[in-house]
Amino acid sequence: MGYSGPLPVSPIISTVGQDIGLRTFQRVTAQILSVTGTTAILSIEGHPVVAQLTSADQAAALLSQPTAQFIVTQLTNQTVTLKFIKNEPAQAPVFNGPELAMRLLEQNNIPVTTSSLMMARSLLKQHLPVTPRLLNELLDTLSENGSWGEVDAELAAAMKAAGLPVTAKSLQLASRQSAQTGEALFHLIEVLSHLAKRDLPPELLKQINQNLQILNTVVLKGDEEPSQLAEQLKASVQLLGRSLENILLEQSQNPSTLNPEKSLLTLVRLQKMLEQFGQKEAAQAVNKFLADVLQNQFMNVKPDPVPGSGVWSEIGFMIQSAQQKADEKFSSARLRIAHESKADSDKINPNYTRLIIQVDISPGETVEVDLSLVGKQIRTSVMAADPAWCHEAQKESPSLVEALQVLGFTLKDIQIGVGDAQPFDGIKRVPGGSLTTVNIEI
Repeated sequence: MGYSGPLPVSPIISTVGQDIGLRTFQRVTAQILSVTGTTAILSIEGHPVVAQLTSADQAAALLSQPTAQFIVTQLTNQTVTLKFIKNEPAQAPVFNGPELAMRLLEQNNIPVTTSSLMMARSLLKQHLPVTPRLLNELLDTLSENGSWGEVDAELAAAMKAAGLPVTAKSLQLASRQSAQTGEALFHLIEVLSHLAKRDLPPELLKQINQNLQILNTVVLKGDEEPSQLAEQLKASVQLLGRSLENILLEQSQNPSTLNPEKSLLTLVRLQKMLEQFGQKEAAQAVNKFLADVLQNQFMNVKPDPVPGSGVWSEIGFMIQSAQQKADEKFSSARLRIAHESKADSDKINPNYTRLIIQVDISPGETVEVDLSLVGKQIRTSVMAADPAWCHEAQKESPSLVEALQVLGFTLKDIQIGVGDAQPFDGIKRVPGGSLTTVNIEI
């Protein structure tokens, strides 16, 4: 697939037959991997493309920013034309006319009620069509949970836009306040460690210590060798990445292939034993941890890929250095990995992807490393709120270059700056007031 027009683009590798979900008049965000002269390497949903820019001014504009927005102005089987959108200050338009949500309801012969108007506004904020079928689907789902309001409507629309299943149960799950996986893991280990020191029945203590041993294996030790860190991260994904429902399904189909002693089933068994022996607070801690893990797993479910939005998998974990272990402290961390957004594929291509790693150094202070992989070339950016951490990152950059070279990669570019880490929200709430319509005569 080639790209031509105001922003001609030809891919680094052949992409014939690939579908990255573009459509005419779609607004897409591309990461600027590098700019040399009037040639730019872009990454659109993890797919690398080489753009031949039309002017030096355009190259300068792209060079000064990590990402840029484009509009797909033309789309054929062989070519795609993109229009570069400059970041200009948005001005609030002043319209004199009826509200767009109300007009759409009337045009679709949908009764204009408080509920339908509220839901229509939420759909428009997420750029979703206001159709009788979609409106009734979400209204029926919301009504299953009893009374609801604007916040619930916006959550339902945001989940729909993110490609997540919208049911009464999934709405309840998405709306609950949860801790990050690393924080939840540390809290549970702390609760069980205190409990293991008490005078409890032998069978309960045995179950507590078994679970503690399993949970401690998924804590990443920051001062370990890379190979050991990789094994610990793998163990964390194996334990926390599979839902209880998936585990039970496999156990019912292939009992011999699953070891329940190294899965979340051990925590379920522990929760029941804690309730049986009157340890209600500890049982509630286990239950909350399982609910937090379930919510994280749900946010990674993408049954209906949304064109142009990209697909990410997120892993939450806990990392601890030798000094932190001595002080009984830890750092919560997160890893996001981009993978193909085609409906028939959920694979991660290690040659063309993007990884974002965030480590919470302290409450409210996060260091972020953003890695973009194109072939064997990597562009990275490091962001931290404290300039001191940026200075440390600058000092460590030579060792990063060397480590990547050992792995066969070339660090093409590195940017280090002061700023806040990007949010890892699985669903995006869109603020804003009502939209209005304008009658146009042609």
